[in-house]
Amino acid sequence: MSVSGLKAELKFLESIFDPNHERFRIIDWKPDELSCQFNVTGEKLLIIHCNITESYPSTPPIWFVDSDDPSLAQVLERLEDVRKGSTLLLQQLKKLICDLCRLYNLPQHPDVEMLDQPLPAGPVGQDRKHGTEEVTSEEEEEEEMGEDIEDLDHYEMKEEEPVDGKKSEDDVMAVGTLTYFPQPLNKEK
Repeated sequence: MSVSGLKAELKFLESIFDPNHERFRIIDWKPDELSCQFNVTGEKLLIIHCNITESYPSTPPIWFVDSDDPSLAQVLERLEDVRKGSTLLLQQLKKLICDLCRLYNLPQHPDVEMLDQPLPAGPVGQDRKHGTEEVTSEEEEEEEMGEDIEDLDHYEMKEEEPVDGKKSEDDVMAVGTLTYFPQPLNKEK
């Protein structure tokens, strides 16, 4: 899966489980890791981490929690049983939330069912930097360069004619003037 595909998956998760969600929250994510909170009670929050390898989804994410509770370890071990193709992270997260709700005798939150939906085709939310550096792949950089070149198609060079027919020093130095002609973009970003 490309970095952009994984980012789309993570943004989709964040759009469902934002930092204000009552049961499960995506605290922070980067293309190689995910940090979540499970709200057991108003006072007890369980912090769960996930490492995502470069070979995702062929290599499943690695989940861990800072706890010695054997029942939590069993919940995380059962995530290895989930093997559903390109949205493995979504399916593992669904199983994780359902199993944690069962473990703590909490009702399953209805938002969990949204994890069965296909990923949205368009942008989910605003792009934002996560961590100190934004991670970009070579593929994304090439795509952005292509967009920049396409944006230049909306500019045309136009030479200015001198008003009195004489060329001044400024005219000799200037090659032309950049004029912007707005045109609608017919591409999805």
